[in-house]
Amino acid sequence: MINRVMKMGVKDRVKLGMKGDREARNILIRDPNRLVSSAVVNNPRITEQEVESIASMRSITEDILRQIASNRQWARSYTIGHSLAKNPRTPIGSAITIMSRLQLRDLIALSKNRNVSDAVRRQAQRLHTARTGGGNRG
Repeated sequence: MINRVMKMGVKDRVKLGMKGDREARNILIRDPNRLVSSAVVNNPRITEQEVESIASMRSITEDILRQIASNRQWARSYTIGHSLAKNPRTPIGSAITIMSRLQLRDLIALSKNRNVSDAVRRQAQRLHTARTGGGNRG
């Protein structure tokens, strides 16, 4: 399958991304061309589990992570939101929006996670402090 995909042009890879099976989607999501990986995310047969694994990939581009975060259906899924918030490549605006829906224990873990940006860590700390009713702010 990989060999077949490598020999395809961009147009054919986009078509395969939109219509292909799970194996094809797994290969094409890593494609350096944004159109191809975007087509994979727009595939009507993509499952929530696949989107969750894509959301936790460190090699995925910010555009794809933003696309996942802005999709209403996937935004309702807690596991997808949690994966996006933990991913250092998720755009800060998207991560902060998602964090308001995270559970306390996940906010604590996020505030201690050195892989995410400082802004995301600080916001996790702020949300945690706000929900637990204050304490020392700083």
